[in-house]
Amino acid sequence: MKRGALGASRYGGGQMRRVNATEHGQPVFVARLRGLFDESTYVDEAGRRRRFSNQYVAERTGLSKSYIDGLRNGRNTNPGLNVLTALTGFFNEHRGPDAPSVTVSFLAGDDAASSNEDVSLAEQLADRDVRAIAMRAGEASPRQRQQILAMLDALKSVDSAQD
Repeated sequence: MKRGALGASRYGGGQMRRVNATEHGQPVFVARLRGLFDESTYVDEAGRRRRFSNQYVAERTGLSKSYIDGLRNGRNTNPGLNVLTALTGFFNEHRGPDAPSVTVSFLAGDDAASSNEDVSLAEQLADRDVRAIAMRAGEASPRQRQQILAMLDALKSVDSAQD
């Protein structure tokens, strides 16, 4: 079967923050892992969109199929850092180019301290152009950054006046 990275996930922005110790009535880790399995797809040789199987993920991560099944069903409740790293690596390799990375903190549910500002930033950084601008601005001097901000403010006011 031909496997490839496709599509963005609902985990690409505001959905990435932990609300409580549970999501959808399940432990955060289980809910998020199930969500990644549900939304990560490939196109098979017949052109049909398919979800990755436990077996396929096991072969690519070095974990056992039964262990992955236990993680997805809540029987294995305390995965180690190596397991979380293997899973995030797999799902990051099989996500669309505009989808933000899945982090160990997100998968483990350790992102409870995320504020609305952090969520908004993550949503904005999901855009490739925004990331490119931010990376280039990071290489600029403090004076150049102030000039860039002034230009962005000017562009925003021009857009507002045209609306």
